Amino acid sequence: MVYASYNILIVDDEVGNLNALERTLRDEYNVFLAANGEDALAAMQQNDIALIIADHRMPGMTGVEFLEKTLKKHPDTIRIILTAYTDEALLMDAINMGHVYGYVTKPWKPEEIKAIVREGLEAYEVTRSNREIYTRTLLHAGVISGEQLDAALQIQRAEKKRIGQILVERGVISEGQLDKAMKLQESERKKLGQLLVELGAISPDDLKVALSLQKHERRRLAEIFVDLGYADEESIFSCYALQLGMPYVSLSQFSSKPEVVELLPSEMAYKHTIVPVDVVGRVLVLAASDPLTDRVKNEIEKETGCKVMLVCTSHRDIEAALGQCYPNRASASTFEKA
Repeated sequence: MVYASYNILIVDDEVGNLNALERTLRDEYNVFLAANGEDALAAMQQNDIALIIADHRMPGMTGVEFLEKTLKKHPDTIRIILTAYTDEALLMDAINMGHVYGYVTKPWKPEEIKAIVREGLEAYEVTRSNREIYTRTLLHAGVISGEQLDAALQIQRAEKKRIGQILVERGVISEGQLDKAMKLQESERKKLGQLLVELGAISPDDLKVALSLQKHERRRLAEIFVDLGYADEESIFSCYALQLGMPYVSLSQFSSKPEVVELLPSEMAYKHTIVPVDVVGRVLVLAASDPLTDRVKNEIEKETGCKVMLVCTSHRDIEAALGQCYPNRASASTFEKA
């Protein structure tokens, strides 16, 4: 993948090291330089920085202190600390607190710097795609309207900002609402039946009946709830998504572009009952009604050359979307869950 469109900020009070890092990275990235933390903060106000490399031992403001200051306004930016000191306790604290993605010790090697920058930008792509999907969950939850999302998308094309950032800047949503949407994956993973009862979708007696049937029938609880008429598929799978820590998406809200569909062979889509929804950089967003194993994810990533991100949707949505994305394949008769 070519990362040349991304802005990299290097912060170091040693001019020689600053220039050496610039020479190492400037052929692949847009490189910005700063000699101290204050100048670096100013640079971040004027530019959309994807990744920072900051020396730790700088006068006035240390590298870790500077990176900590960037957290609130630039949560997605990847932070890498550069140090000649083996202060592992400080570095581990910084990493655990989310201030630092990784670190490189001096004297560094060009290959080492290039490798951690590539890895960092891959993580940046995943974070950005997560924000895009979570913003759409606000639409499905009724927090924003379709018109507001469309307006944000138009602004995004002109200003090259993230949708969530645009919605916050224009007062459509608050930072708290965006954070709440992003924390869906951090929700407590309760059992599906318990979640449905707590949300009022089914009664405790309904749950007892379904659990009793499940003991005698080798079927998923979600299917039993739907067959008994206790709840519709959308209610079931939105709760199931919460249980799995995945965003829920109704595929009726999306229309996969041909270039996205082409990334995933039809045989693989039908084999694993997944649908390609979107691609952000080298992150392929797939809709599934069940989690994928690491083996399957690795298989897909090897085939497509993309990292995989999953969203959850219903069996019915998957079946319909497969037929639309791959019209040359038989749909209903071949849609079998392994």
